[in-house]
Amino acid sequence: MLKQNAQNEIPFNGEFEDSEEESDDVSEEDSEDDDLQNKRKKKRKQLVNNNKRLIMNVSDTQYAAVKFVGKILNKFKLQYTPYLETQVWDFCWTDNAVLPETLARMQSHQRINHFPGMYCIARKNYLGKNLNKMAKQFPEEFDYYPKTWMLPSDISDLRQNIGKIKYFIVKPEASCQGRGIFLTKQIESIASEHCVVQRYLHKPLLIDGLKFDFRMYVLLAGCDPLRIYLFKEGLARFATQPYQQPNQMNSEEMCMHLTNYAINKDNPNFVFNTDDKQMDIGHKRSLSSVFNLLSKQTNIDELMAKIKDLIIKTFCSVQPFLQSNYTQPDNYANNMCFEILGFDILIDNTYKPYLLEVNHTPSFTADTPLDALIKKNLIRDTITLMNINLKVKNDLQQLQKEQMQKRVFGKKPKISNEEKKQLKLQAQIEREQYESQNLGNFEKIYPCDKSYDEYLQHSQKIYEEWTGANIRRNIKKDNATDRDKLPQQRQLQHSITIQGSTIDSNNKPSSDPAKPSVRKSLYKHVHSKVFSNINPQKSMTELPQQQPIENKLQDGNDNEITSEDQQNISKQQDKNERSKRPPSFYVIKSAAKQSSDIQLVDLYNYKRISIPEASPQSQPNILQYQQSCQQQQSPNFKSATQLAKHFSIRKTNKSKLKPSESDQEAKKDLIQAVNQYSQFQQQQQQLSFFQSQQQHIQNQQQQQNGSFIKPKVFNLKLQPPHFKIPSLPILMQQQNYYKFRYD
Repeated sequence: MLKQNAQNEIPFNGEFEDSEEESDDVSEEDSEDDDLQNKRKKKRKQLVNNNKRLIMNVSDTQYAAVKFVGKILNKFKLQYTPYLETQVWDFCWTDNAVLPETLARMQSHQRINHFPGMYCIARKNYLGKNLNKMAKQFPEEFDYYPKTWMLPSDISDLRQNIGKIKYFIVKPEASCQGRGIFLTKQIESIASEHCVVQRYLHKPLLIDGLKFDFRMYVLLAGCDPLRIYLFKEGLARFATQPYQQPNQMNSEEMCMHLTNYAINKDNPNFVFNTDDKQMDIGHKRSLSSVFNLLSKQTNIDELMAKIKDLIIKTFCSVQPFLQSNYTQPDNYANNMCFEILGFDILIDNTYKPYLLEVNHTPSFTADTPLDALIKKNLIRDTITLMNINLKVKNDLQQLQKEQMQKRVFGKKPKISNEEKKQLKLQAQIEREQYESQNLGNFEKIYPCDKSYDEYLQHSQKIYEEWTGANIRRNIKKDNATDRDKLPQQRQLQHSITIQGSTIDSNNKPSSDPAKPSVRKSLYKHVHSKVFSNINPQKSMTELPQQQPIENKLQDGNDNEITSEDQQNISKQQDKNERSKRPPSFYVIKSAAKQSSDIQLVDLYNYKRISIPEASPQSQPNILQYQQSCQQQQSPNFKSATQLAKHFSIRKTNKSKLKPSESDQEAKKDLIQAVNQYSQFQQQQQQLSFFQSQQQHIQNQQQQQNGSFIKPKVFNLKLQPPHFKIPSLPILMQQQNYYKFRYD
């Protein structure tokens, strides 16, 4: 029951007119007058410098109850300038949603009555999607709402349930006051429409033969962490026609199946409440009066516990989304936003509560004494609980000035994450102490003794999968694990190096400094199989036994060299095989070792290409030039070209062959082949240049009246893949660059 105190309360009849509203609204004609402009400037200065009264912006609200509570009960100065056009306000009450950009522009002492992103539960389609996702993981815990489908995406699943469910109730995605709601059995007619379809609860709890539901007011006072309060008083809304289960005759009787006040108030059977002291009469009653009536039939405490539980679970399903839209990370008290939501709850004949929908802008219309009393007290207790007063504003502004001075003088150090946690914890403790003493008619339902961490963790997981944050987090984890493994890998590498040096010293100590170290060759060419079974934590004496050399040679792995004896044997075998190989083998084999030399030779020969000048007067004879080129070609040039095409220079190829006399001969043959190929390439380029010059001259002769010909861009194509095109500065240094660029 509401605690009514007639001596202290100021009566509110549902109407309110502000005398200062007309003085704040200045027309366009008056703005042209200089006197009025000066008055407005003075007034703005007064608003900026005035610290005696808080400014409440009510430009975007239509409810008289909000203005009455703000000006009469809390002594706020009402402001009617659109809140998006000015920042000179302390408290804003709006009937529409708030964007994250609006919250980002707010100062620390300002308050607003909406959270950005609340549509995630206020719109019927988003509420159904979020609850369905949670129900997949927790089917028994999230069974407090009718089974819901979002069309047209869920039409296939809906068709499978047509025979199981008698009637469906169809609702628009974003609507209120019962508009566009109807009952149906035929789904195919709405299969392509965007709407929300729910299973119709055909066995509701009845009072006096009428269907009813509850409008319960919930205050979300913080989203990070969640702070949820439930107003102890609410409304019970009744239908105006006696209830019957839906059939073909009564499925269109909305005053029988719907309990919305906007639909039933126009019915001639509707009975209005005329006395706020008799709240159990009429088709709109108080929540406490209905609970008193139901207490004779069921346990009200258990029913209220179920209702509180479903309210908390609903907020847990969207908490990560609300937190991401709360763009005030430095607001440690978590109190710049608050929101009053209307939860519509239906009780079935087994006294199980069902959540029908959530309204982010519940109506504060006070057209009956019952509405005026309940809604006035709700708004008053909300403002008191959110600690919106002048003292808090002045303290925050003074703190902000001190921080600004420290920034200017460079004395403010950066706050660490641990210090931020301590500041946040301290602010939460101070807020908890204040709110516990100023609850009014509110009851805090979260945080509570029961743990809801598993629901919050799963909703966080769903949000990360939806936004892709889990992928980025996994990448960071992999990078962190790789960084953790680096010391272990270095330790293992260090142990292998030490053990390799121990093996070398045991086998054959190298006293000659000119002789290459066996340890170095082991470190470069040792195979991973040799020390795969070594534990780095073991002592250096516990080394694996070496296999015989004959068994090692049978493995066929060229990279596996385990001892100096094996190296000597492999060298002798290579000498024997080298004497039997043809000369072409050494040309290809030594190409990998002389890759840098070949690249230098290629670049030098390429840069030596000189293109002769040609003028329109001197036309070259291309046929004679082709014949001369063919005569200059040697019969051995084909073999050199084939060898050049078979060259495959790879940086990863590590040859163990040492230079010998046959290798030097192969190197000479290779350089000779490259020179021959470069001469051939030079001749081909000169030939193509002469052809393009002759074609250019012919095209100029065909043109008449000096018409302009768009130049063709010359595209240089070098056929061996290892030839590299020089950069632009190198080309610009050549004498014939522009002729080389255009035909």
